[in-house]
Amino acid sequence: SELEAAKKHLSEALGDNIKQYWANLKLWFKQKISKEEFDIEARRLLTQENVHSHNDFLLAILTRCQILISSPEGTGSLNSTKPGKPKG
Repeated sequence: SELEAAKKHLSEALGDNIKQYWANLKLWFKQKISKEEFDIEARRLLTQENVHSHNDFLLAILTRCQILISSPEGTGSLNSTKPGKPKG
């Protein structure tokens, strides 16, 4: 998938800094740091040539969310029923 490819490319670009990137991403998701702070830290961890990997990864996340939201009921993985259980 586009998200998996973007994640792989970002991981390769970050190298040993990948754990710090994921920690910062979690802080941003938990609203412990701002988007601006997250971007600053991402740029610090990446070379200038690889900053696009960070942007591509975030766009892939947003695209995946949009697909899940706009998919017909029952086809996205965010529906309220558990797999294998009929609705109703």
